[in-house]
Amino acid sequence: MSAPGDDREEPAVAMVEQLVSRTDAAYRRWLASVTDDVAADGVVVYCRESLPERNTTYAIGEWLTGYLMIGQEGDRGFFLRCDDGVGPVFRADLGGLGEVDLTVVAPVFEVWLRSGFALPADPEPDLPPTADVYVDGIPVDRVQLLARARKLLGVDWPFGDFRGLLAAQPFLAARSARLYVLLRDLEDTPELRPYLLYATDHGLETVWPGENNRP
Repeated sequence: MSAPGDDREEPAVAMVEQLVSRTDAAYRRWLASVTDDVAADGVVVYCRESLPERNTTYAIGEWLTGYLMIGQEGDRGFFLRCDDGVGPVFRADLGGLGEVDLTVVAPVFEVWLRSGFALPADPEPDLPPTADVYVDGIPVDRVQLLARARKLLGVDWPFGDFRGLLAAQPFLAARSARLYVLLRDLEDTPELRPYLLYATDHGLETVWPGENNRP
């Protein structure tokens, strides 16, 4: 007698096995050599037994037809295109998958394997060394965010002026601030990333790269 859930699991296993059979030989050899997931510096590369559950959980077949998710790093997945050839290892955020979201981690799986599943370094943002920094976009009822910006920037705005500052956005918060220092500080304060901007010849740009959306 089949155990509960077997009817759902069997199609997933069959689908994954079909995809695996169409991946490159180096990946298939590696997959046959491991019995558990392999972890390396935050990256987890799945063993064969983990593949059906992981690919089903994230509905990879719906968003990336013909791809197999072979590993994960937090909210990012790693993928192979299953087209009976040797191809790149891709990476993408798991929140919104599509082929346009894929970036290359390694030219082929064997290269990634030999590197110990190392990841390419994120490119350094192209920031000037210093610039005037502005605050903009903080909702007028989020006084606590302005207090955090005050502390982060090391400025001494009187608390009694907060309402007026919020109403006057964008306002100059710091002159000739060191942007790379500020960028490192924003790693630990993600709630402030959309609201700290620096002056350019073309207007204001967020200090944190790509932070264009306001909650």
